[in-house]
Order: sequence, then structure tokens, then C-alpha cells
Amino acid sequence: MLFALGKSSTLVAFIMPERVAQTDPFKQIGEHIGSGPMRFIKGEWVPGARAVFEKFPGYVPRQEPNSWLAGGKRMMLERIEWVVLPDPATAAAALQNGEVDWWEYPLDDLVPLLKTKRNLMVDIADPLGYVGELRINHLHPPFSDVRARRALLMTLSQEDYMRAVVSDDSLWKPMPGFVTPGTPLYNEEGGEILKGPRNIDAAKRLLAESGYTGQPITCLVAQDISFLKAWGELTADLLKRLGMNVDYAAIDWGTVGARRVLKSPPGQGGWHMFPTWFAGIDCANPASNKHVRANGDAAFFGWPNIPPVEAEVAAWFDAKTLDEEKIIMRRLNKTALAHVVYVPLGQFLQHQAWRKNVTGVVKGPLPFFWGVRKAV
Repeated sequence: MLFALGKSSTLVAFIMPERVAQTDPFKQIGEHIGSGPMRFIKGEWVPGARAVFEKFPGYVPRQEPNSWLAGGKRMMLERIEWVVLPDPATAAAALQNGEVDWWEYPLDDLVPLLKTKRNLMVDIADPLGYVGELRINHLHPPFSDVRARRALLMTLSQEDYMRAVVSDDSLWKPMPGFVTPGTPLYNEEGGEILKGPRNIDAAKRLLAESGYTGQPITCLVAQDISFLKAWGELTADLLKRLGMNVDYAAIDWGTVGARRVLKSPPGQGGWHMFPTWFAGIDCANPASNKHVRANGDAAFFGWPNIPPVEAEVAAWFDAKTLDEEKIIMRRLNKTALAHVVYVPLGQFLQHQAWRKNVTGVVKGPLPFFWGVRKAV
């Protein structure tokens, strides 16, 4: 329960007014009211371009140090603006010129340059890094058939996907499973299908057996996040090598978030797959890793319905010791890979960069702005 309530990425247990919480889960929330130290300024919101937050004077922080999403959240800044700069070179120039103060995902190729600038700080954002995922829609052909999903595992190269994000091999690890490397339950049980030479001929045979007949495969690709764009291009190439017809939807991340909730057939607003990522800490176990759940309508977008996977999840929740957890997680990893709940792309470390007149920046799975100060 503590893992589930304390997770830091979607789906998060946000606190909201009852009337807002009762919104249909398949509709976007239209009223933005939180309970934290900042107010969302809806009137200045430009979707895909800018979001503005201001300090909420009525918030009283806990009298203790902040610790990620816990502890005392003391806002030292009166106003924060999130600005979307899709072009990495533009973002790098804006950071160096003082037009922005902090860059969440600096392009790996630009990190050596940023490190040479006296007015900038560059560091690893989170020691457990992030996990890449190719999310698959289980509701519609051909990926409603496990053979089509397994064809992806047989063809995809995690190394290609990881090197599209980081050029330094020390910053990524293969991940033949669903548990983050470096955490207690990590294992590679059943992960052979993701290792060794890729077998495109066998994958094509599996795809044919699944009944694929050449229909367009809709892939949602966010263009405003550099590594998702790169993964989208790799995925399009992968599908084409398998002989599939690709419908490449080049959109922004906000639109991906809106479209992924749709269960309608591809070609009617729906989708087949999209590359995404989430914090490595969230893959430590099934309580926080919503993505590995396979309980149908209650599952993460893609809605896998795989009872054998859920049986292992339930067994893990009932485990009494860490040794029992490890045994069950090996079974879960093998079962989830056999049924291909989703396609793991690997674990990678990401840098963040900020100007030296900004202090209080911490390492973690997402940016935390309480405790951050900016000297004029």
C-alpha cells in the first residue's frame, strides 16, 4: 500500500475535490485544483508550449525537511514557468543565455558542451534512472494476438533504443524484464527472447500466424521529447522491417496523453502503440509498477487482460518475506514476457542541467521545485 500511494509517476494518487474525483475516468479533468504549495494558472496555459505555476500563500508546509514528494514543501520562488522548447539546440542556447534556468532532459550529445560552461551545472538526474517502454494496445488486431507481440520482442534491439538516448555505454543497461536493475527484485527470468541475435525471419512467420493482413499500424510519437522522437523513428523502422504498414502519428506529448485513453479502433482515433518512459524507482515491484499489471479495464493504457500475470501479482502481494518475493518475481517476469504485457526497451540514466545561480536542485525521478532558490 505504501509503495502504491507513494509512487511518483502515473498513475499517481493525486488528492482532489470529491466532485473532480468523480469525473468519468475516460474523460479529461477540466478543473485543475490541487492541495499543494503551488497554484496552476490556467489562464496562462498554452498546451504544448507553456504551463505557469505560482506560490500558494495559503499552503502551510510540514515542519521537516523535504524528501521528494514527502516532507516540508517550502516554496522559495513566487512563480515557475515550464516552457516547451522542442529543438535541443534552441533549449541549450536558452539555458546558456539565461532565458531559462533549468533543462529537464538535455540532449546527450550536448552534455559535453554544457559541462564546459562555467555558469552551468550538469548532473545525473536520478541514480536509478528511467525505463523505456513500447506500450502496446491489446484490444485490437494484430497485437490482440500474443504472436504479433512476441514478434516485436524477437526483432527489437534494446541496444539500438538505448544508444538513441545516450552515447556513453556507462549510462544504460539492457533490461530483459520488468524490474529495474539495481533494485532487490531484479531478475532476467524468461528474458532470452530479448537477448542475442535478432530473428526477423521467425518474427515475420509469427506475425503471419497472428493474422496480420497489412492494415496500418498506428504509432503515436511525441515530437517534443527528443528521445521519444528517436524511439518513434526506430519503431517505425522496426515495423517496416517486419513488413508492416506504418501510420506514423507525429504529435506532441500532451496529445499522446490525450489519445492513449481512447479505446476506439486505430483509424478511428485509436492507436496500436507508443514509446514512453517512466522512473526506474516505479519498477521496483508490482505495487508501484502499474505498467506490468494485466487486469483488463483496470490496467494501464493498452488494457492487457492476462489472468496468469495477475495471479503472480496477487501472489507477490501475499508474500511474507523478501526471499518469497524474489521467487514470485522470477515467475512473474517470465510470465509477463511470455504474454508480452509490454516491450521493455532498457534502463538509462538522464542528465539535468541548470544555471549556477539556481540552488536546491536535487536528484530524483522527477523535478521537485520546493527548496529551490534563484539568486538575481
